[in-house]
Amino acid sequence: MCYQGLRRRALVSPHRWVACLIVPLAALCSAAPATASVISYPGALPALTTSYYEQSGSSSVMYRQGEAAGKGGAQGIVILDFGRPAAIGATYGTMGFGGSFISLPAIVTGVEGFIRAYFHYAPAGMTLDVAVGTNDSCGTGQPCGTRICGCNNEPVSFYAYGGAWALAVEELRSWALDLKAAGGYTDTVRVVAADDAEPAYDPGYRNTYELLAGYAATVGGSEPAMVDYGSAERSWTEEELLQVAYGFRPDVPMPQVYYSSQAGEWANLLSYAKRARHLNMTIFGVLAGADPAAAYGEMLSAAERVTQQHAIPWLSTLTS
Repeated sequence: MCYQGLRRRALVSPHRWVACLIVPLAALCSAAPATASVISYPGALPALTTSYYEQSGSSSVMYRQGEAAGKGGAQGIVILDFGRPAAIGATYGTMGFGGSFISLPAIVTGVEGFIRAYFHYAPAGMTLDVAVGTNDSCGTGQPCGTRICGCNNEPVSFYAYGGAWALAVEELRSWALDLKAAGGYTDTVRVVAADDAEPAYDPGYRNTYELLAGYAATVGGSEPAMVDYGSAERSWTEEELLQVAYGFRPDVPMPQVYYSSQAGEWANLLSYAKRARHLNMTIFGVLAGADPAAAYGEMLSAAERVTQQHAIPWLSTLTS
């Protein structure tokens, strides 16, 4: 199962290719010709999934999350958001939403628990992308109250951090394939990366760029994907917003649409991509707030006006 799209390598070095990823509930599709500019998807409102702000690295908690996803027949994408990048000594990880450090090995173990439970409880033939998420908050140069500061336990190099995140995602991706084969499961689970990239979190932009650049360089292609589930307000330039959402080869935009204005901001970015780059940018998902149907409808209407995109494959909400 796939979605197809005319895609672009890092904007500093343009290159086109066709990317193919999982689309839940979609029929098999053939590769789009290199001149394609409009992507069509079957169906109307996609299945809504529950994504999670992870409070800790508890594998038992994530196992229960995977159990709930499996029993609910979740299809599409589930984001497991572990919080901002962090490092203690030579150990990379995140500062989880419970306030404690979660090491990258603990993140890997926790995600394995989620996937193991999903395989065990899901009906046959399901498809799910499991996104291992971080964010770009608390970066060097970010305003902290009335002064400019970084945060405790920041990675020394966000580029190296992005590379380490890529290796963890690739390890999980391979592990999930092995588990499927060993267990004889018919469900399809693919592990991808994700970043809640928001301009307000990193006004200087550099840390966000370096993390995504390090991730892209390490995976060396379009997969595993890097899902941008952030916002698109103009405290970054349009070129910077486009670079984050669609510029590196793995990048997949999944706009955060908690308010109507956010759909409009993403529509402005779609217009910029079309006008300045002659690029029909594909929206792959919507991260919704309290009213998922409204958020999906607003984002789809905005995309239709600019790029004639007729459906969006993913729809999810985040909860603690």
